[in-house]
Amino acid sequence: MQFPINFRAFIIVALSVVLSVFSAYAYMFNRSLGIVFGCLIIAFLAALTVISILKYKYKGIRFRFCVTFSLSLILGACAFGGAISSYENWHGEFESDVYCAVSGRVCAVDIRSGNYRLNLEELTINGKPADGIMRVSISASDQNTAELIECGDRLHFGVTVKAVKLFEEGKVNGQAYRTNIRYTATVHAESLIIDFGKPTALESFNASLHKLYIENMGDKYGNIAFSMITGDKHALDSDITDYFNAAGLGHIMAVSGLHIGFLVLVLNFILMKVRKSVRFPIIAMILLGYTVLADFSPSVIRAVVMTVISGIGVLIGGRRDLLSSLLCAFSLILAVKPLYLFEAGFLLSFGAIFGIAMFSVSITRMLVKAKTNRKVANSIGASVSVSAGILPAQIYFFGKISLFAIIVNSVLLPYISVVFISIVCLTPFAAIPHCGVILSLCKYLMMPLDYIAYGIASVPHSLVSLKQSAVAFLCFPIMFCASDFFMMRKGKTAVVLYSAAVCVLFCFIGAV
Repeated sequence: MQFPINFRAFIIVALSVVLSVFSAYAYMFNRSLGIVFGCLIIAFLAALTVISILKYKYKGIRFRFCVTFSLSLILGACAFGGAISSYENWHGEFESDVYCAVSGRVCAVDIRSGNYRLNLEELTINGKPADGIMRVSISASDQNTAELIECGDRLHFGVTVKAVKLFEEGKVNGQAYRTNIRYTATVHAESLIIDFGKPTALESFNASLHKLYIENMGDKYGNIAFSMITGDKHALDSDITDYFNAAGLGHIMAVSGLHIGFLVLVLNFILMKVRKSVRFPIIAMILLGYTVLADFSPSVIRAVVMTVISGIGVLIGGRRDLLSSLLCAFSLILAVKPLYLFEAGFLLSFGAIFGIAMFSVSITRMLVKAKTNRKVANSIGASVSVSAGILPAQIYFFGKISLFAIIVNSVLLPYISVVFISIVCLTPFAAIPHCGVILSLCKYLMMPLDYIAYGIASVPHSLVSLKQSAVAFLCFPIMFCASDFFMMRKGKTAVVLYSAAVCVLFCFIGAV
């Protein structure tokens, strides 16, 4: 019997983990219902695991099926338990909108658009330790005091604290879950007591890197370069991010797989004469350090996990499979951080690579057959595939899509790689005393990107508004059916059309 889909263990594992997370989502609505769903799924996976082991013992099936169902059970149980634990322990017994005595250490300072917002960790509220981070806004009239505060300082104040809800009105607050911001407050200078302290080594490194870029590229381009390298937008004006997003170039200022790809390219070039068995651990350690620098961004974790899996595959001589490595990273991350499934950056990152896995090769092949230059075809294929892959998440979270994103990224992707690689390569030399001026080259390289982004964003209707709906995620199975991974020779077109019709029907029902 021939199946239209080749067996891929991590398709089953990923589906099991997703079902487990949605069981925890049901738990947030109704505890009893969620526990029933979760137990049924885990029991079903446990039964499949036992059956597969018994069949393998009597040579009925291959060992990989045992591994598949065992991983599905383990990672699914971890995801279900982790999601419920996060929900139950988010605030404990804390009551929102009450006046509290607060103490905390400053771990981030956000000065976008001239406003001061601080992130406090190591919290104590009314003398009791509290998990998570508090987001504190400083009144505009108190900016002189706010300018004195830096990372490492400890603040003491009394204020009315508002709890950030993890689950509200049927939605999981994915951003709060990712950043671990559990409380918010607005304080005035007269209520602040500041104990000046020292930043950590990582905070000092970030501050020194930021200062290096600002001193040699100016405020605007220094902040853009800093956000490109670290993903930290705390000093980047919101107007800049708005017009980069409208032009479809916002991704260059959020550390993602694109940046990891550029970094691996540079490292492979530097270490090209080192044998693979030594090169791989070196690159893996550097990528781990970069993950810490990027504050464990979901997109960076995804890219690093996939890179490590790919590297292991090369070392042991295995076959590279982008879809399998993508779903492996997807499953592992959700087993540890299950509610990332509801976070925009996580879904955009995985959606982009899913789109590449589905369509990039086929689009490139089609363009090459049409006598298109292979490099141009690769660029167009990647850009179109990424745009298709991130479309559902863009619709659901933002309700807007960039009209020119495909064209802009197809044309500018090679130039963006030159800018990023230039910043990475020149930064170590610029850190040498009296050599920072070489970063001015990066400033002039960034200027065309800035002008192009601003110009495209100024075009009427550069952003198209759409109705926000979770139904958009039904596009993913349709994409899979339309891809080369779905190998049904007869009836493939009908399957895609029927699936699209169901998606449209759900959209219509949701609109009504």
